[in-house]
Amino acid sequence: MNVSDVEFTAGLGGFLVLFGLALVVWFLGRDLTRRLRRIRHREAQRLRAERESADADEPGDRPEDGATQRPE
Repeated sequence: MNVSDVEFTAGLGGFLVLFGLALVVWFLGRDLTRRLRRIRHREAQRLRAERESADADEPGDRPEDGATQRPE
């Protein structure tokens, strides 16, 4: 059996590659979070605009719509 005292490690190159991959994953996660927030915000704006347009389409619900209210 041949036992040698040579030790194989990843060394500086392995560390740099792993560190680079970690940075790439971090930047991708950050970009994904930013895009998801933007999509969520746009969807909320779209729903708010739909709700406002639906409220404007229903006359007589509010006095400021120009509808007169009759006393009962």
